[in-house]
Amino acid sequence: MDIDTIKKIIQDFFQEGTVTIVGSGLSLAEGIPGMGELAKKLQMEIPGLLSATGDIKNWNNIENDLAKGVGLEEALHNTKPSSYVEECIRKVTAIYIGEADKRLLTDIVKTGKQLRFSEYLQRFNIRNEGMTVITTNYDRLLEYACETNEIMADTLFVGKYIARFKPNQSKYASCIGVQRTNGKGKKLQYSPRVIILKPHGCLSWHLINSIPYSLPDYSIEDSLIITPGLNKYREGYSVPFDIHRARANEEIDKAQRYIIIGYGFGDDHLETHLMQQLRAGKPALIQTRLLHSCECS
Repeated sequence: MDIDTIKKIIQDFFQEGTVTIVGSGLSLAEGIPGMGELAKKLQMEIPGLLSATGDIKNWNNIENDLAKGVGLEEALHNTKPSSYVEECIRKVTAIYIGEADKRLLTDIVKTGKQLRFSEYLQRFNIRNEGMTVITTNYDRLLEYACETNEIMADTLFVGKYIARFKPNQSKYASCIGVQRTNGKGKKLQYSPRVIILKPHGCLSWHLINSIPYSLPDYSIEDSLIITPGLNKYREGYSVPFDIHRARANEEIDKAQRYIIIGYGFGDDHLETHLMQQLRAGKPALIQTRLLHSCECS
C-alpha cells in the first residue's frame, strides 16, 4: 500500500459519523499523571490517612501488589478496597489529577500552549448534530481544547458556575438561531459543539443534596469520579455516570467509524459495545502506546 493510499484512508476518518474515544495516553502527553504516577502517589499518601486496623491491612494487600510491579487497575481488582480506603483513593486521585489540570490550564492561558486535541478538532467540519468524544479521563483537557477553538463543550450539564445535569436540554445552549426551511417549517441552528461523554466522571462534577452539579471552581477533592478497580462497576450505575455510560454506548453503536487516541482497551464499561462493532467490521484508526487486549477479529 503506497503512502497516498494510506493518507486517503486516514483522511476518510475525519468526517461526520466518526466517534472519538480518548484514554489516559492523551492526557499523559499533556502532563497529566497516568496510572503509573498515580500508583506511586497513592503509595506515598494513603498510609498516612489510615488508622483502623482493617483498613491498614486492606491497603497493605494492595500496596504489596503495587510494590511487585502489578498495575494499579489490576491491584485494585485483586484486592477490593474497603469503603474508607476507596474514599481515600478517590480524594488523593482527585487532588493529584486536579493539580496537574490546573497547571495545564495556567499554561494555556498564560503561555498560549496549544493542546494536541485542539489541533485534532481543527481537522473536522463540525455540523449541527455536533461531534461526539468519549473519554475515561477525569481531567478537563478536552473541554479546554474545545473552548480554545471556540467550540462549545457539551458535558450534558446546563449552566456555567452552578450547572445542573440536564442531558435532554444541554444541546440547546449552543443554539444560535432559527432557519426557515421550505414551506413554513423552521430548523434550529447550532454553533459547533462537541458532546463529551465521561462515564468515569470529571473533576468538575459534584453531588450536592443528592443532585449532580458541574462546579468548575468547587473543591476538587469532592469530585464525582470513579476510581479503578471492581467498585467502578457498581458506581457506574448511579447518576450522572449511568447516563454518560448509556449515551456513550449509544454513540458507539451508531457510529460509522472510530478514532481511538491513547486508549489501551482496558475498560469493560465501553468495550462490550465497542468490541461488538469492531468485530462487525466498522473501521477504527488507533493511536496508542500499548493495547491491553484488542481482539477485534
